[in-house]
Amino acid sequence: MKKNLFIFFIVIISIFIMQGCTSEKKETKAKETKKVTKINKVETKKDEYIKYVQQLRKITESSEDLPFTIDIEYDKLVDEVRYQVIIDNPVSDITDIKALAIHDKQTDNIFPSVGIFDDKVSLIPNEKPSGVILVGYIPYDGEMDDFNVEIKVLISYKIDNEEKIVYYLTKK
Repeated sequence: MKKNLFIFFIVIISIFIMQGCTSEKKETKAKETKKVTKINKVETKKDEYIKYVQQLRKITESSEDLPFTIDIEYDKLVDEVRYQVIIDNPVSDITDIKALAIHDKQTDNIFPSVGIFDDKVSLIPNEKPSGVILVGYIPYDGEMDDFNVEIKVLISYKIDNEEKIVYYLTKK
């Protein structure tokens, strides 16, 4: 009788131990699922970035009637050129801005963007911030007079809750 009672207690204790291990496995699996979900969100942003770069490479002319101004400034540094794409002077409230600037030079850097990997921004007339600036660098060690580059900019935004995408192309 004592032997049967001892075996019964061993079986009960084993069941509790196995149940605890199973519960721990479920928690680990739940954590892994959360990690995968976070990774997928990053991949989605990366996919959006790549899609915009591919769209920009196909663009051959600027959009007309932009609701803001776009200026490109170049500064010669030691062995590279810094370019700044300045989007400002909105004619009305512009929200949910996503922008990306690319160029036609070989580079190991990513292209500057806003609103894709970080928060979208807004431009409201007469309010701060008054503009959006995308800054990038191009390796170059020659004279600025000899520097030639083609810059293409994609801007996605909303005006009056209507989503729009425009393109800007310039050559130096």
